Amino acid sequence: MKKAIIRVSALIGLLVFAFIVYKIGPQQILNNIKKITWQSFLILMFMRFLYWMLRTINWKVIFQQYGEDASLLHMFSARMCSHAVSQLTPTAQVGGEAARIYVVDCSSKKISLASVIVDKTVEFLTVTCFIIVAVAVVIIWIPLPGKLKTLFIGFVAAAALFLLFIVSKQKKGLFEWMIDLLGKIKIKLKFLEKNRENIKETDEYISEFYRKHRVAFLKVFLLYSLLILWWVTEIHLTLVFIGATNITFPDSFLITVLGSLAFVFPLVPASLGVYEVTYIALFALLGYGTDIGFTLVLIRRIMALMWAGMGLVGMMRFKIRQAQES
Repeated sequence: MKKAIIRVSALIGLLVFAFIVYKIGPQQILNNIKKITWQSFLILMFMRFLYWMLRTINWKVIFQQYGEDASLLHMFSARMCSHAVSQLTPTAQVGGEAARIYVVDCSSKKISLASVIVDKTVEFLTVTCFIIVAVAVVIIWIPLPGKLKTLFIGFVAAAALFLLFIVSKQKKGLFEWMIDLLGKIKIKLKFLEKNRENIKETDEYISEFYRKHRVAFLKVFLLYSLLILWWVTEIHLTLVFIGATNITFPDSFLITVLGSLAFVFPLVPASLGVYEVTYIALFALLGYGTDIGFTLVLIRRIMALMWAGMGLVGMMRFKIRQAQES
């Protein structure tokens, strides 16, 4: 059933993508892409490299709090393996993070799991804070129908409350709470019950970070804030390179931050179709051409696939090393 849902969602995403290309016109999209020179593309690829490196540093800060000391290069490789899985399979964020846990060298997989969960939680918390700012700007400066304003506010409020709830539960033991909750509604999974002690230990590692490493938490939060601003700069520079010089940096901020909502659909590989529709809607909302929005997404996809290719190389090297050790 799940595989069927994934296939259908992927097919719908592909059809949406093809429909958008048809409506905008392939020639118009091609004309926009031609404005990107090789020099410009290399600059954007280098900026993306720094983006991934900063994300790796954030994770390493958390990793070190558990007494682990994998090299930055190794952790960067694990990050790119995660990106490859996220881009090339329907598992999206979940599968990508599982790959990161699996690939990274660590004394215990419970620690690597805990570090990834904390890293992802702080990232989502930071993004949510920026989304709240972006939504506030949209509501204040852009005339919107009352129902749409209510929808924006409701979505952000729900997301913020959900994240605060998750962080609160992580401090006390999120996974054990989930197992107990399932038990209360008469759902008992043998795998979870069998591994309850391991799950409890993982919960303790996660809780430990929040209780004992508040300075590290703040540091990672600030680094992710810097990362988002770097991401906005990337987007803005891409728009400049394709000739959209009329788009202001504050608008690029809104496009980038609100565009991140496209990645909440885990069953669509690389959010195909969803990513495009989200950006086109944002460009239309801000009064800019939808062809520019789609071209931006297309360039971002090309770069993402190139980095995913590098991640696959890292995954192959990991498999070879595993085979040699066994």
